[in-house]
Amino acid sequence: MHGISHSRRLRAKIRLARNELDSVATALWTHPRLSEIYPEFLFRNHAVIRASVPLMEAAAASCARIPSDPVAAGALRYLNHHIPEERNHDDWVLEDLEVLGISRHDTLARIPPPVAAALVGAQYYWIQHFHPLALLGFIAVLEGTPPDVEYFERTADQAGIPRDAFRNLFRHGKLDPRHRDDLDAALDGLPLTEDHHALLGISAFQTIHLLGQVVEEILEPSDRRRLQAVGAS
Repeated sequence: MHGISHSRRLRAKIRLARNELDSVATALWTHPRLSEIYPEFLFRNHAVIRASVPLMEAAAASCARIPSDPVAAGALRYLNHHIPEERNHDDWVLEDLEVLGISRHDTLARIPPPVAAALVGAQYYWIQHFHPLALLGFIAVLEGTPPDVEYFERTADQAGIPRDAFRNLFRHGKLDPRHRDDLDAALDGLPLTEDHHALLGISAFQTIHLLGQVVEEILEPSDRRRLQAVGAS
């Protein structure tokens, strides 16, 4: 594996680890009562996305404090480019919720779920107490599988959910392929060591695991038991 690019090494690790997350996503999007649980998915999606820009800003500030570190310097260039691209994307989720009759005030008044706080909090820990490169593992997971716009158009129609309540997914379906490629190019331009690869992998694995929990908590106990049975087989 050492003969391949940095980005391909990370993507290979993510592919090996994301089966559980993919199973949870399938259970969500094929759920017979998707129209009832979709607003809760959007709320949890917002709880994660609202932290994206603050996380990148924290990582950029941490990179700036170690200018002699070439990996931090390269990560800072990437973050300074990507932060403006991601700004206000959390508003898109709020707009989707408003289509469903849920006001911004009501969404923002709810306490975010602990698992979302754990997902984001792990990144703050690594940024502040180890190396800000960790955040690129997080971003690689979140933007590594762009939403399939046609699939979600069909899903919305089948569930009887207005397509306008899926605009956040549609927009990311168009933007994320380029963002994924930009991140891969940034990773491939960094002088990464084996320790750096280990950190990226750990961050990605933690992100996959906790993202799965963010969604799995929406599902009914019977859905969870079925997912556990599939994982054990």
